Amino acid sequence: MDEIKKTQIQLKNKLSDLAKLTDELTLFFTKKYEFLINPVNLILEELYSNSINYGKSEVVQINIVLDVKLDLLTIIYEDNGIAFNPLSAQTKLDLSTSIEESEIGGLGIHLIKSMTDTQFYKRYNDKNQLTLEKKLTQKATNHA
Repeated sequence: MDEIKKTQIQLKNKLSDLAKLTDELTLFFTKKYEFLINPVNLILEELYSNSINYGKSEVVQINIVLDVKLDLLTIIYEDNGIAFNPLSAQTKLDLSTSIEESEIGGLGIHLIKSMTDTQFYKRYNDKNQLTLEKKLTQKATNHA
């Protein structure tokens, strides 16, 4: 029978939360799924950075749910920032230019979309909720 795992992580606008996040991911992803630690950490650090820098919330509150079920990873990322759907953001991303020549913005969302299979956004109760799904097939073990 496939393993079913679920955890919840809360972050609150502190740099020390990034170390806590990495620790929580390391504890959550067992040996079978340890290949997910770095990619998921990258995704969540990007989202967390955006929440802190652009969410315009006096006290940032982040709630993350990780759920592994039947070879599907679901990440639910929720923040209390201003309404913002990162999936509909209109940024012109030119991947042919160097980092130094690129305009700021859009790369993180592009990265998140390329590292996950499906993405959903909704706004409810004055919170942004981004749900990301990643299929965990044998091919996925080559790092997300």
